[in-house]
Amino acid sequence: MENKKHVSEGCAILYGVPKAHYGAFGGCTPLPISMKAAANYMGMELDYDDAIVNCGAAFRLTWNETCWDGGNVGDIFAFDDSWKVFRLAIESMGCEYNLIERTATIQKSEFIDFIKAKIDSGIPVIARGIIGPPEAGVITGYRDNGNTLLGWNVFQEYQDVAGNVSFDKSGYYITDKWWENQDTNAVMSYGKSTGKRFDIKTIVENAIEVMTPRRQGEYAKAGYAYDAWKKAMLDESEFSENMISPLLVERLMCQGDAMDCIMDGRNSAHKFFSKHANKEQSLFEEIAEQFAKTATSTSKMFEALGGWERSEAQMKALLKPETRQRIATLIDECKTADEKALTLLIELSNSL
Repeated sequence: MENKKHVSEGCAILYGVPKAHYGAFGGCTPLPISMKAAANYMGMELDYDDAIVNCGAAFRLTWNETCWDGGNVGDIFAFDDSWKVFRLAIESMGCEYNLIERTATIQKSEFIDFIKAKIDSGIPVIARGIIGPPEAGVITGYRDNGNTLLGWNVFQEYQDVAGNVSFDKSGYYITDKWWENQDTNAVMSYGKSTGKRFDIKTIVENAIEVMTPRRQGEYAKAGYAYDAWKKAMLDESEFSENMISPLLVERLMCQGDAMDCIMDGRNSAHKFFSKHANKEQSLFEEIAEQFAKTATSTSKMFEALGGWERSEAQMKALLKPETRQRIATLIDECKTADEKALTLLIELSNSL
């Protein structure tokens, strides 16, 4: 559908915003998918690889050391400052950063005022939550003076969290239950142009910050996350032939999410640094090569599990000690490649 704005009393809808869904633009991280959809609608050039690299999410890996945590791969964990990944996503495009975080003192009316002002100006809004977990999606319009929202959300077709959702003829979701969802915790948008897109040095410095091993509360990050992930895989007390299905599903989900996170991020990082490589800057190609190695080792984890699906076949494979030992070896390979990439990134930063 071509770009078109529908306006009537208490209603404004931006038609033509590209669909934001898992797999859109070849990616599986909701934030860069949403940022690309909004930017492209506004006429700004932005490909997926640049989007995920510019905000730092391409370099992340987090693992909760206290439990099997389905939120491990959240983009909000990329930096220790939870909101930095979102600020960088917008500022990297040469735009002012506009965001409202849901707090005890923020009212629904303030979210509505923000959304209406942006939509009325022809700017799609990026929101965390709306439908399902606090992942990024795109608000493309409103009705009922902002009490009903329309847009794209990666969970809009998941009936377990989208039971009250209906759909516009464009495919946009329609919901008036978005504020009741406690995971609706922020709305943000591209602001006024600053004319200053991120340069390579800024992107590299942010990548270094994300890839530096550290702990934040119960979360291990970067190299420490690889160690925690491997430890979890090799803990035989966490796996048994007679374990109840929900626990095994939980473990496979965490394993699958970690693999998806690395494949998506490191493949994008490989493409990004390959694109910028030239004879004078061979470090770019060396960095790209290390990220490719990380992605390749991760693809072998999928092979060890018998495929990318999260079905009974993969659950049975995960129960086998030899499968998890193979995965542990591949985790070490990923960690080694990432460590070499980090060393090269620091060298590159010092040369820029």
